[in-house]
Amino acid sequence: MKNKEVTIEKHSGEEEKSPKIIVRCVGHEFFYPISDILRLFTGEIPRQEEICVVCDAGAMASSIDPSSSDLILVSSISEDRVETYTEKGAPGEDPWRIFIDKEDMFLPPNREVKRQLYFLLSRLSGRAFPWGSLTGIRPTQVARELTSEEEMTNIYDVRKDKAHLAFLTRDREDLVLSGTDKDSLHVYIGIPFCPSRCAYCSFVAQEAPRKTALLPQYVDAVLSEMDMVLPRIEGKIETLYIGGGTPTVLSEALFEKFIKGVFSHKEFSALKEICVEAGRPDTITEKKLQVLLDAGVKRICINPQTLCDRTLARVGRKHTAEDFEAAFEMARKMGFSIINTDLIAGLPGETTEEFCDSLTRIIKLSPENITVHSLSKKRRASLSREEIVKQEKEELERIEKMLSFASENLLSSGYNPYYMYKQKDTLGGHENVGYSKDGTECVYNVAMMSDQRSVLSFGAGGMSKRVFFGSDDALHVRVERCPCIKDPIQYIAKVDEMTEKKIRFFS
Repeated sequence: MKNKEVTIEKHSGEEEKSPKIIVRCVGHEFFYPISDILRLFTGEIPRQEEICVVCDAGAMASSIDPSSSDLILVSSISEDRVETYTEKGAPGEDPWRIFIDKEDMFLPPNREVKRQLYFLLSRLSGRAFPWGSLTGIRPTQVARELTSEEEMTNIYDVRKDKAHLAFLTRDREDLVLSGTDKDSLHVYIGIPFCPSRCAYCSFVAQEAPRKTALLPQYVDAVLSEMDMVLPRIEGKIETLYIGGGTPTVLSEALFEKFIKGVFSHKEFSALKEICVEAGRPDTITEKKLQVLLDAGVKRICINPQTLCDRTLARVGRKHTAEDFEAAFEMARKMGFSIINTDLIAGLPGETTEEFCDSLTRIIKLSPENITVHSLSKKRRASLSREEIVKQEKEELERIEKMLSFASENLLSSGYNPYYMYKQKDTLGGHENVGYSKDGTECVYNVAMMSDQRSVLSFGAGGMSKRVFFGSDDALHVRVERCPCIKDPIQYIAKVDEMTEKKIRFFS
């Protein structure tokens, strides 16, 4: 097997040779696990160019100084062992080495090379991350494979409080899943449009004011896709989730047409749960809420992200905290029995005190569900190494305090974590967690995020998936995915093609 290299290269305006962090993969081609660990330590989003990842190495701790020479690591799999060691550039004269004999190995090879690289870079840099070498999006799935929180800490270097959170959430997820048929189907309908684009947003969403003419065509395309697909799909549909973007960005007349079109399908006659993201408070009107109530919807999301007006203006949201509170009160008075609110920890320029104040005010409103997200970091190629290190240290300290405050206060206020997922490139590698009062958990969220139930998705950018259970159910699951075109214009033009693709996928 040809050896491969994964490279981290530091860019600068200086003329001297740019130092690199190089990982030589010997005897294997686990490129993605290796690059996931490298991006965790370098603080930048890698770009794949054949077999190399090139990004700014400035966020590495000062104990690794690539200014003098390249740092070369070797990740090797042989007949007898898996090992990771320094070949060049490490402190001291002797190589730094981690290895395990294959006869003693308890992880699959792709996880073992990832785990070893994490431990070696952590030792070299003096840095550790809250989820250790777990960079995947579903920590609770790993928790299902283990017998204790201590195992998660010892094997993957997951911090004790995060291991506890993973197991606590796993148990709640499993409780929710036990109330659904494992062969059930869960439907998602996406409206990828918002009234404005938030500065932090990484999702594929269009600004509705610029795409007004497109909205009626998009609604027609989605309803057409549903008309063609739903009668051809077998399986009991248990939940329906209408998300975005912001579905309530549609005009009152178009929103009513859309909702009535969705619920005209007999396949939705026996739903156990319906949830609609009302999302932005500035898109919510009494008439739109009444349309939802008339359709039998009692669960909605109203998501301020923060109750600090300065932050809302800074990130490009066109509403105030007062707008959110008015929308929340109106929805409650009209009879919505379950309301979710989203907050984001780590928004640009927001202080710990402002985040904590937002959460405290949200808890006083007593929504049934509160979801706390961690902000995803952006590329900062224009900053110097010193600026990046300083900013990351400050940001990590800030988000740690925010998340700790959220967890402690939500638990003490009667909310429990019931689903969790991680995204690549969140600050500090942190997580997103949905909290709920007992009995108000969103089943769709658990079904979709746990990869334990099949999902049928309609609309641009949706991801349908089929779950196949093995002999040991949750521990032996095979998931197949069927993505849809992300761009709404292309989706409208090719909706028939997407329809046929989906029908074949579920046949």
